Amino acid sequence: MKISSMLKVGTFAVIVILVSWWGIKWLGGQNILLSDNIYYVHYDDVSGLQESSRVKLRGVEVGNVRSITLLGDKVEVEIAIEDKYADMIPDNSVAELGSSGLMGGMEIYIIQGDSETVMKDGGEFEGRVRPDMLGSLADQGGALLENLNTTVTNVNALLDDNSEEIGQMIANLESMTSSIDNLLSASSGDIEGALNDLHTFTTTLSENSERIEAMLANLETFSGDLADADLVNQLTATVDSLNAVLASIQEGEGSVGKLLNDEELYNSLNTASDNLGLLLEDIKTNPKRYINISVFGQSEEKAKAKAEKRAAREAARAEKAAN
Repeated sequence: MKISSMLKVGTFAVIVILVSWWGIKWLGGQNILLSDNIYYVHYDDVSGLQESSRVKLRGVEVGNVRSITLLGDKVEVEIAIEDKYADMIPDNSVAELGSSGLMGGMEIYIIQGDSETVMKDGGEFEGRVRPDMLGSLADQGGALLENLNTTVTNVNALLDDNSEEIGQMIANLESMTSSIDNLLSASSGDIEGALNDLHTFTTTLSENSERIEAMLANLETFSGDLADADLVNQLTATVDSLNAVLASIQEGEGSVGKLLNDEELYNSLNTASDNLGLLLEDIKTNPKRYINISVFGQSEEKAKAKAEKRAAREAARAEKAAN
């Protein structure tokens, strides 16, 4: 009976020790109940990385760091990855060391390659270090501060070089502001009157809104009547007819067309006009050739005597011609 109790206590102690050992391993990132594949990767510096640090693939934790060993100028990191993920790791994959967050912890990220061959157990990853977020922000912040400092220096230099012009511009601006204030003060009555007139005008419009609407309605009715009267079509027909007449005149049809397009007729009319001008000028110069005016008239006896004299002269001229 005593031996049986000691056996129970011993067995219980062994179980506690095993469970504790398993718990320690589990807390250290190792699960002894799962089989792992071991891989290696070398870095120049692994600051912040610790044993049991997580190993992730596509953001999923697939293993942990087993050991970190300094080998000459390199640091060898042994990582364990669960064997169920082994088929998802090509042999040209990269183990990238990077920060796990703002708290500064380090993790290893497996970046899958494109090879069709899977990395064997005991294989070696290509090591790469990812710039941490805080360092990147610090670098960017330093560059930003440097650019900002350069900009401020340039602005200060520009202000120093143009201080007189800037002072004069400020003085002109103050003078202009004062002039505007004086102008507004002097014209306050006019401005107030203009505002009152505008208010009166808007009030009048508001009071006569019904009349204005009636006028607009009448205008719309008038435009509708014009459209119904087919005025536009009539005007279009008239214009077409006028265009046809002008076209026929241009082609020489009709009296007007012949008059405008017959050059010989134009020259004849021009010559006749010149001759008429010469005739009127000759009549004006020698009116007696064309006009014989008797103020008191002529008696029959004088006319008969004049005819007898003319007959005698013609008879004498005929006789002389016969001899």
